[in-house]
Amino acid sequence: MKRRMRGWVAVGLMLGGAQAHAGRSNPEPEENLIAFVGEKLSVEELPPNTNPNVLIMDSGFKARYRIKQIVYGHYDGDTIEFEAYDHYGRPPFEAFPHSLLFVSRENGKLYHQKYQFEPVFRNAAGEWVGCGPVGERQAQQRKGIVEAKPMAFGPDAYHPIRPRWSARDVATLFARKDFPVEGDKAYCLTGTPVRDLFEVKKRTVLKARGMFGGKVED
Repeated sequence: MKRRMRGWVAVGLMLGGAQAHAGRSNPEPEENLIAFVGEKLSVEELPPNTNPNVLIMDSGFKARYRIKQIVYGHYDGDTIEFEAYDHYGRPPFEAFPHSLLFVSRENGKLYHQKYQFEPVFRNAAGEWVGCGPVGERQAQQRKGIVEAKPMAFGPDAYHPIRPRWSARDVATLFARKDFPVEGDKAYCLTGTPVRDLFEVKKRTVLKARGMFGGKVED
């Protein structure tokens, strides 16, 4: 009996739904994309699927956020609900009160673009911004597109340091020019506006997932 690979379907949706749109010229995948700054209201794990013919590869969650700013796309309403899937446990965006999030419409539902988010904070000017790059991979992804600039933040603008990280891990992730580390917090010294952070995702990850003129390799 052919097994329905729901877990893989979920993964495909999180990866941008490119396969679902491969044979359709309209709409383009990015037309179903919404990028927004959201305030976390709740993140709850979805009930496990008990169907023996369904292979689940990831843990599923239903997230509910209050929309603070639309960065890309269209959405009517003050709050938004979407499903998120994570292979490693609970979604990392849950650790932050506010995030720049990316979701896509698919078959009448909203799905998080898997692993794609940026913690964001208000700077002294009241703008939503993300901190400097965390780790070499993010630094390389942003290189040539945006550059974090020094700016003033409130005391809530920090990345929590996980207890399992060594001093070397912390030093590798949080460059001194971008983050002073105090105790279990890496505070933000530099920042990038959310529209610029969206531009990074647009030119890199989202493009690799078949949006904005990108092609997904078979």
